[in-house]
Amino acid sequence: MGLHYAMNFWILAVVFLPGALGSKWGVEYSGNPLCAIRGSTVVIPCSYKYEDSFEVETVMWCHDDEYCDKKAYVSHSSNTNISDAFRERAEYLGNKEKNCTLQIKNITDKDAELKVAMTPQKEGTGVSEGDSVNLTCGTDSCSLSQSEFTWFKNNQQLPETQSTLHFSPVCTSHSANYSCGLKGNRQTVSEAVNLSVEDDAWTVRYKERNLCALRGSTVFIQCEYEYAERYKVKSSMWSRNDVDCTGKPYVYHSNNADISAEYTGRAELLGNNVRNCTLQIKNIRKTDAGEYRFRFVTNGCEKCGGPGVTLQVDELKVVMTSSRVNGTIREGDSVNLTCDTDSCSLSQSEFTWFKDNKQLPETQSTLHFSPISYNHTGKYSCAINGRKVTVSNEVNIIVESHFNTIIIITAVGILLFVLIGAVVIVIFMKRRNSVNVDKTEGGTKKRDKDLCSDSEEQADSAVYANRTESSTEKSRTSHRYSEESCELPDYENVNIEETDYENINIE
Repeated sequence: MGLHYAMNFWILAVVFLPGALGSKWGVEYSGNPLCAIRGSTVVIPCSYKYEDSFEVETVMWCHDDEYCDKKAYVSHSSNTNISDAFRERAEYLGNKEKNCTLQIKNITDKDAELKVAMTPQKEGTGVSEGDSVNLTCGTDSCSLSQSEFTWFKNNQQLPETQSTLHFSPVCTSHSANYSCGLKGNRQTVSEAVNLSVEDDAWTVRYKERNLCALRGSTVFIQCEYEYAERYKVKSSMWSRNDVDCTGKPYVYHSNNADISAEYTGRAELLGNNVRNCTLQIKNIRKTDAGEYRFRFVTNGCEKCGGPGVTLQVDELKVVMTSSRVNGTIREGDSVNLTCDTDSCSLSQSEFTWFKDNKQLPETQSTLHFSPISYNHTGKYSCAINGRKVTVSNEVNIIVESHFNTIIIITAVGILLFVLIGAVVIVIFMKRRNSVNVDKTEGGTKKRDKDLCSDSEEQADSAVYANRTESSTEKSRTSHRYSEESCELPDYENVNIEETDYENINIE
């Protein structure tokens, strides 16, 4: 029991009292003071020694406690009475032999923190354009000469890694909130310092903040800019949907560098390198919609004009309104055709109207048909006067005429009459043809019978018969033919018996 208490006393005494209490008892720390940055991790090197006849039972680290008797430890080998301020952050890396190194993670605000110092000190009062300004990342007590840093401008990381940012000259474009931290450790980032550069000589002004253009038309973004007379413009550019005007590719660039293929041959700067920065874009497309900003770079400073000009792209359309809510448009109705868009205001524009692709003389935004007639039937479209590339979609108007209705009814009646007449004629012709066929067949049979009779008589007259009864019967039998078939006998094959007229006795 006594040895245990004695050992605890000596460890505490050795750790927290300077110097050594004996040649074999002591604690050694790094000879250089340590400086930790808020949010970083610090390692406190430490070693100790004691007589070999003893064994270490307990080791502990204390904070702001000379005798380590407040029982609110940074670290304790038995993990008892640990201060809430160091719980989960302090870790004993040593052992119970010779090493007593301590590590503390995520150093809090109470320990140390980085700061951004500006020279000359003009924070809040503004810095004039053209001045020289330095921003330095450091602490009040720590030496950070060997460290690399990360700089932030409005919470956006910068490429610089040195401890000091130099602005010579400082420009209005440098106005922002700056902070810094140890490289690779966002937890060490300092509080931001505001750098405000005031100079009314550097401006970009747009005539209109919102523009609306029709697809296929040409738009002009009118712009002016100013800068200090001692500078000269080296380059100018227009960008779309880019807050700091540095995004690539560009809509326009005076050096023809990094120009978007979408704007090649369509975007043109109508201004100059002095004051005018007006931009012209031809053949507007739907994809051209967005915010446009102008930026110019001089031999000292540069300026991005923001907020920029918002461009909307719309299409013309023909809107039809009629006094007849539903159904077909009829003669006598009132109909209006209006050339309009969904978002663009066209109140000051003149229009060109087309009917069946032929230009009409009207130039107003609305065509009034009151009353409408059948002659107004056709396909209508419109365009901004003089810009046929902006022609709208076509609207087809079909007007039903009363006269046309009468004509249609009459035509249908005539057609029905013709059809009925044709049917009657066809029936009559069929019956007539049937009667003629019967008559023709009767006549044919009669003629055939007469022909057969004549043929029979001719056959009889050409045959010579014997006076004897037997020869007569034989001759008639052999030369008989059918009346029905009207077949004539073959007189060439008839054997006519020669009669000896000399021996005939005529009584």
